[in-house]
Amino acid sequence: MLLAGGTGWLFDAMDVLLLSYVLAYLRVHYGWAVMDEAYVMLANNVGLLVGAIVFGRLADSFGRRRAFMTTLLVYSAMAAAMGFFTSPLPLMVVRFLMGLGLGGELPVVSTLVSELSRPEQRGTNVVLLESFWSYGTIAAGVLASFVLPITGYSILMWALAATALYAVVIRRSIPESRRTTERPSFSSLLGSERRRLLPAWVAWFAIAFGYYGFALWVPSVLVGRGFPLLKSFEYFLIMTLLQVPGYFSAAYLVERIGRRPTFISYMVISAAAAIGFSLSSSALLLMISGGALNFFNVGAWGVIYAYTPELFGDANRASATGSCTSMARVGMILGPYVPALIAFGASLWTFAALWLVGAAAVALLPETASRIRLRTADLR
Repeated sequence: MLLAGGTGWLFDAMDVLLLSYVLAYLRVHYGWAVMDEAYVMLANNVGLLVGAIVFGRLADSFGRRRAFMTTLLVYSAMAAAMGFFTSPLPLMVVRFLMGLGLGGELPVVSTLVSELSRPEQRGTNVVLLESFWSYGTIAAGVLASFVLPITGYSILMWALAATALYAVVIRRSIPESRRTTERPSFSSLLGSERRRLLPAWVAWFAIAFGYYGFALWVPSVLVGRGFPLLKSFEYFLIMTLLQVPGYFSAAYLVERIGRRPTFISYMVISAAAAIGFSLSSSALLLMISGGALNFFNVGAWGVIYAYTPELFGDANRASATGSCTSMARVGMILGPYVPALIAFGASLWTFAALWLVGAAAVALLPETASRIRLRTADLR
């Protein structure tokens, strides 16, 4: 289950990260302007936002597995279409449609894995699922460094379209989760479950706003501080390698101390690491604080993906999770603009403050791990 769902998750991460490399390639070979890249990125991010809402709703109405397969087919078809265009306007349309599939996949897969897991392993499984995001970023770097220069842009995108075949694997290896027959309803989601939905929105927005605001600017900031370009890339790579043990530590703690305390503590430490990064002057201190930020912040990402589906009832679970990931996409769009408007050091203090707000929002939510353990004990 984890391999089948995680591979789809890997494809999602790989394409999101690969886009930045592809746009740089198009700028060099086809004379794109910086704003051309920005518009295509914006269209992609809007597609991610809309896709999470639309496919979350479809997953509640027609089933998780069917929605998962559909998101993969949409992504694959648009990857093939992307290979035929090299100008900004048609690629804006293609990337918006492609974003629908990519954005819809994450909430659907996390909900499906959560529902198929044994209660006592649910949190660990979803955090491990989220760890495939790191593997996708590595795959994107490999494709950009070793495949794209050889095959060129179009052949690479056409090859990625073969991921449509993976829908067959999903159909054969992952069952549909058993759910209540209650029909999904926005009125109940915004009514009886509103007290949980609003704090969850705040937490998702906060973590994405700071993460993308930090991660997308670090290489440029290191260069601005006088480090050579290649050395800056090396430092950033070392920082990001700590994401993998960050996921595994969170996967361990969510079942030992609970979802809520793990998320809150990881967000607080992330805020402290961001402030430490802003005050660091030497390369060693920057790497320690930046590595700690990557370790704990992506660990918090894993926890929030595990925690959110458990907060809501069967009928609206995927819709609620989809709306939360949409709030993360809003943070993903807005966060990187902050360092463009104010100094990076001040931006880090802003991100730290918002992460503390996200931690406070989760403090208002109930703990789900104890409820799951009690339910498991009753079943035994």
